[in-house]
Amino acid sequence: MRGVWRCGGFHGAGVAIRCIRLETTVFLIRHGVTPWHAEKRVLGQRDIPLSPAGVQQAEAAALALDSVKLGEVLSSPLQRAVQTAEIIGRSAGIEVARDPRLIDFKLGRWTGMSYGEIAATEEYQMFLRQPEAMTIPGGESLDEIKRRSVSAVEQALSDCPSGDAVAIVTHAGVIRVLLAHYMGSPPANYHRIRVGPGSISILSFADDRELPRVLAVNIGSAIDRVLT
Repeated sequence: MRGVWRCGGFHGAGVAIRCIRLETTVFLIRHGVTPWHAEKRVLGQRDIPLSPAGVQQAEAAALALDSVKLGEVLSSPLQRAVQTAEIIGRSAGIEVARDPRLIDFKLGRWTGMSYGEIAATEEYQMFLRQPEAMTIPGGESLDEIKRRSVSAVEQALSDCPSGDAVAIVTHAGVIRVLLAHYMGSPPANYHRIRVGPGSISILSFADDRELPRVLAVNIGSAIDRVLT
């Protein structure tokens, strides 16, 4: 069950039990930037740590979440995500748990290439046109990415304490796939969602009888992060 119903007891004959639904909020946080971002190179599952600018973005995300009662902080196992999650976890007093299902796309031979080099390939143009019908060369399909990342979120929802929020630190592509899924949009539309480094997107889950709600996409501590 995605949400939790908390019910009070009887106070006498004929008095109905009052139930209050507790929603679970999930914060999807993109890690900060790395040196490869400055070089406009694609990381995929290459394990590159944050740059000083990336550390600052992670600290800004932690500050934005300072007033939130977090029950769990989950992270992709890659350094850039773990470093971001640990900054958030320290601020919240929570130890970070790693989930391999939240790892970045497996990009095969695109890994390490520049954005321009990848964009010039026919394979990438095909992936843009029909992402659901194509597997990344030497990598994985969009459906595989969706299934593993959604299963990680659903398990986090089942494991979290009543009413506590969950912070999930992962990668731009994974967040975009998750947002498309929970908006009920075709997975191919993930290309249309912008998720900047260090940004926060927010989902709200009630019980299984209600659809998830997308409360925010790509927000941060300042409006310029949304616009750039």
